Amino acid sequence: MMPDKTSEILQKDTDLRFPHFMILRASAGSGKTHALTRRFVQFILSGKIHGNDLKNILAITFSNNAAKEMKERILDWLKALYFGQREKLDQIKGIITITPAGGETTPEETRLMEKAGEAIERILDNYSDFRIRTIDSFMATIFKASSVDLGYTQDFEIVMNTRSIFEYAFELFLRGVREGERKEALLSEAIYKIMESKPGTSAYPWDPSGIILSEIRKLHVKLSSLGKELKTPETPSGIEEIKEEMAVVAEKLGTMIDESGLEKNSRCTFPRILSLVREGSFPDLVKVPTGTPPLKKVPPSDRQADAYEAVLCEWERFRELLGRFTLLYSALYYQPYLMVYRDFQRTLDEQKRALGRVFIEDVNHSLSEYLDGSIVPDVYFRLGETVFHYLIDEFQDTSPIQWKNLFPLIEDSLSVGGSLFVVGDTKQAIYGFREADYTIMRALERVNPFPSALHTVEELHFNHRSKKEILRFNERVFKDIAGRSRYAEAAAHSGLSDYTQKPTDADMGYAEIVSIDRNDAERPEKGMLLELVGELRERGYNLPDIAILAFKNYDVVRITSWLNEGGVPFISHSSLDIRQRKLTGEIISFLNFIDSPVDDLSFIRFILGDIFQKRCSHHGLTAKQIHNFIFRNRDEPHIYRAFQREFPGIWDSLFKKLFRLAGHLPLYDLVTEAFRTFNLFGDFIEEEATLSRTLEAIKEFEERGSNSLKDFIAYSRESGDDTLWNMDVPKGIDAVNVMTIHKAKGLGFPVVIVLLYGDTVNRGIPYIIGDEPEGVTLLRINGEMAKKNALLEELYREAVIRNEVNSLNSLYVGFTRAVSEMYVLAVRKERERYPFELLPFDDFPSSERPERAYSGAVESPPETELYHHDRGVEISVNPDAGINILEKKRGEFYHAVLYNIEFIDGEAYGILRDAVERVVTQTGTGHPTEGIMKELHSFLGMAGIREYFLNKEGREVLREREFADGRGNLYRMDRVVIDEERVTVMDFKTGRDTATEGDKYKRQISRYMELLKEIYTHRDIEGIVAYIDLKKTERYSL
Repeated sequence: MMPDKTSEILQKDTDLRFPHFMILRASAGSGKTHALTRRFVQFILSGKIHGNDLKNILAITFSNNAAKEMKERILDWLKALYFGQREKLDQIKGIITITPAGGETTPEETRLMEKAGEAIERILDNYSDFRIRTIDSFMATIFKASSVDLGYTQDFEIVMNTRSIFEYAFELFLRGVREGERKEALLSEAIYKIMESKPGTSAYPWDPSGIILSEIRKLHVKLSSLGKELKTPETPSGIEEIKEEMAVVAEKLGTMIDESGLEKNSRCTFPRILSLVREGSFPDLVKVPTGTPPLKKVPPSDRQADAYEAVLCEWERFRELLGRFTLLYSALYYQPYLMVYRDFQRTLDEQKRALGRVFIEDVNHSLSEYLDGSIVPDVYFRLGETVFHYLIDEFQDTSPIQWKNLFPLIEDSLSVGGSLFVVGDTKQAIYGFREADYTIMRALERVNPFPSALHTVEELHFNHRSKKEILRFNERVFKDIAGRSRYAEAAAHSGLSDYTQKPTDADMGYAEIVSIDRNDAERPEKGMLLELVGELRERGYNLPDIAILAFKNYDVVRITSWLNEGGVPFISHSSLDIRQRKLTGEIISFLNFIDSPVDDLSFIRFILGDIFQKRCSHHGLTAKQIHNFIFRNRDEPHIYRAFQREFPGIWDSLFKKLFRLAGHLPLYDLVTEAFRTFNLFGDFIEEEATLSRTLEAIKEFEERGSNSLKDFIAYSRESGDDTLWNMDVPKGIDAVNVMTIHKAKGLGFPVVIVLLYGDTVNRGIPYIIGDEPEGVTLLRINGEMAKKNALLEELYREAVIRNEVNSLNSLYVGFTRAVSEMYVLAVRKERERYPFELLPFDDFPSSERPERAYSGAVESPPETELYHHDRGVEISVNPDAGINILEKKRGEFYHAVLYNIEFIDGEAYGILRDAVERVVTQTGTGHPTEGIMKELHSFLGMAGIREYFLNKEGREVLREREFADGRGNLYRMDRVVIDEERVTVMDFKTGRDTATEGDKYKRQISRYMELLKEIYTHRDIEGIVAYIDLKKTERYSL
C-alpha cells in the first residue's frame, strides 16, 4: 500500500496562511472524506490556528447519514490518536505543530495523545458545539434565529413533507371560488389556457383542479430553489397576429404547391400542418417536424426552378413564423399555472402561518432575500458564535440557492481571517433532480469569488478503494468510449474525460461484462445472478462482501424476489421504508378500518393478513373459513357487522375494545393497545425492527403537533419525507446488499454486481429556466420545439447536457463501488443504445477469475434483547357516549357537508348534492349518499333553519371557525351567521336527545354566546342547537 497522499495536499498548520479558500477535487475512492476528516482533526488539535474552538468550526454535508458518518470518523481518529495508533500518529504529526504544555519536555507524540484525549472530552462535554451539520439543518438554525426579522413567531415547525398542507390550502382556495368573482374568472382562464395548450390527442381533463394542483406543487419547489424573482409572462397581443399570418401563409403555400405541378415530397409534414392550421390547433404545430421541404428538389436549370424557389421561400417564411410562435408558446405554456399559483400563494401562506408550519424550501428562499453582508454579524450574534472555518463535503451537490445563502456567511468569515475548505467530485453529481448544480464547483475551480482569500485548487490522484482492473475498466468506459461518443461534451463538462486515478494496490482485481439477450418471460439474468452469487461464496466471499446494484427501485425489488426464491439472504437498502413491509400494510389496513368501519376493503385485507390469521388460529378459525365468510357475505353493506354476528367471541376478544376506544385514545396509545391485543411483538419477533419503527414514526408524528388517526393514515400514503419511515441499515448481518446506484454513493464493497437494463437518457425536461437580468422565466421546450427557434435550441441543449451528465455520472458511481471484483450484467434488447454503447464488451470478457482465501464467518454485533410487556392499559370509556363509532362517523360526515354549504341561493337539492359529493371525494367514505341528501334536504328546509342559509345583503357566515377566550381556550363553532343587528351561532347535533346531553348542549351553546358577546358587543346574540335527526331546534338568547 502506498503512503497517504493527502499529506501532500494538507499543509502543516504553521504553513497555513489565512484567509484561504481551498478546493479539493477528488475521484471516487481517492479519500476526499478522509482528507476532510484530517482537516477537521488538524484544526481542533492545533495550537497555531486561530478561531479553532469546536463552536467556531462548521462541517457541512448533504445528508444525515453523511453527517453521522463524519462524526464517527472524527471521533475514531481522535480515539486512535489517544491510544497511540502508529499510522494515525504519523499522518497527523506531519500537519500540526505540538507545543509542550507549560514548557515541559513531554515527547511530541505523548503530548499529541494527550491533546486528542482532551479534544474527545471537549466534544463529549459540549456535544452541541460539535458542528457537523447537513446544509438544510444549518439553514434551518439560521432561519429560526432570524425568524422575527423574517416575520415569523418563535412557535413554528419546519416541515419536509408539504403535500397535505398543499392539498388542504388548495381545497380552501377552491371553496372561495364563486361564480362572477375574480377567482372564478382566474380559474376559468387558467383552465381555458390549459385546454388550449394541450395537444388535441391529450385526454380531456374532466377534473382540471388535479392538474392545476399537481403543476403548482412542482412550480413551488422549482421556484423556491431558484433564489431569483420569477417573471410572470403576460399574453402578448402579437400572438394572435402571428396565428393569423401563419394561417394566411399556410393557405397560400398550399395553393402554390398545388399550382406548381411539381412532385410533392411524401416525407414532408405540410399536409398535416395545413390540417392543423385549418382546425385552429396551433399548439399541436410545435411538435410537427418541419425539416423537410414540401417539394422534391428541382435543379436550377429546370424551367420550373423559379416556381420551386417561390414555394421554398414561402415555406421558409412559414417556418420563421412558426419559430416565433414556438418561442411565445414556450414562454406562455406555464402562464395559467402561474396565474393560479400567484393567487393561491396567499391562501397557502395564510394556512402555513395558521398551522405554524414553514416548508423546508421556504427556508432557503426566505434566507436568500434576507442574508447579505451587513446582516451576517447579527446572524452570528443570534447563533451565539461566529463560524471562522467552513468545511464542505460533496460540494458538487450544492444547489444555486444554497450557495447563494452560504456565500455571505463564508465571505464574512474570510474577512476576519477564516477559511473555506471544500471537497467534491463533479463526476459524482447525481442529484440534479434535487436542483443540485455541479457547475458551481466547476466555476469556483476557475475563478475565486473571494478576492481577499488565497485560492488554491488541488486534486487527489490516488485511488484507495479499487484495484487496477476496475480502474482500467472505468478509464475505458469514460475516457476512451464516452469521451469520443455523442456524450463527449457531457463527459467533458463533468470531468469524466480528463481525470487522473492511480492505483495504490499491486493486485490486479477483476472486471467482467456479461451480455444477456433480454427476455422478460424467462429472465435469463436471474439464473446468471444466482449462479454468480453462489460461485462467489464458493471462492470464500461472505454475503456482506457482495453488493448488487441497479438503477431503478423496481429492478431492486425484482432482484430481491430472485434472491428470496434462491434462498439467498439479502438486505434491500431500497426497502428499508417500513411502509413497504407487508406487516405495516396490514397495520395501516386495520387503522383504516377502525377509523372508517364502512371501509370493507380495509377490513377484508386485515382479516386475510398474517396478523389476524395468527391470532384467529388460537380461536379455531381457519383461513378457509375466513375466505368462505367473505364470499358468503360479499353483498353485505358493512361486512364487519356480519363478522360480529358470526364470530362474536373473536370480535369481543380482538376488535370490540379497540373499536370503542378509537376516537378517544391518543394515536400512540391506541396503536400500542392494538399491538398488545394482537400480540405483534410475540407473533412477529422477526419483524421487531418494523414494529418498533412504526411506533417511533407515530411518536414523531405526534411530536409534530398531529394526533389524528385520519391524518396519520393520509400521511402514511404520502411520499417525500421518508426519514420518518426508514429503518437504519443493520450491521453485521450475513446477507447480500441490494440497492439502487443512488443509495450506493459513498459506499464500497469487495464485490459489486451491476445489473443494467436499457434506458433513455433524455426522458423529457419539464422545466427549462430562462435567466435574464430582470428575473427568470419558466419555459416548456422539447426536442422538436428546440429545432424551430435558435434561442430555445441553445437553452434545450444546455438542459440536455445536464441530463446526459446526470446519466453518465450515475453510471460512474455504479462502476466505482467495487474493491476487488466487478461484474456488469448487460441485459439488452435489439436497438437499445444506452448504456450498452459505452461498455467495452470485448475488453472485459469472462475469463479465469481470481482466487480468494476464505475470510471466515461474519462477526455479528452483540445483541440486546428487548422486553415488550403485554399488560393492557385500563381505560374508562362512557358506555353510552361515543361507543358507536359508525354513528360518530356519520355525524362527522353531516358536519362536513354542512361546512361545504355557505348559502342556498338556488335549487337546494343540487347544492346539497354537490356538497355531499365533495365530502365523499375528500374523505373516501362509503356513506349512503342518497339517504343523507334526503335527510339533510329535509333538515335544511325547516323554517327555523333555512333562513340562516339564505344569502342576505351584508350577511357574513363563518363555518367551523375557532374562537379563543381570555385564557386562550379554543372553541370551534359549527356556523356563525353575522347580520347587521344580530349574530347567531348554530350547533348541529346528530343522534338522540337525552336529558343529560340536552343540558350539556345548553351549557355549550351558552358559552359560545358569551364569547361572541365579548366580540360583537353592540349586537344581539342568539344560539341555536339544531338536531338533524330529530328535526327540531332549541333557541337561546342573551
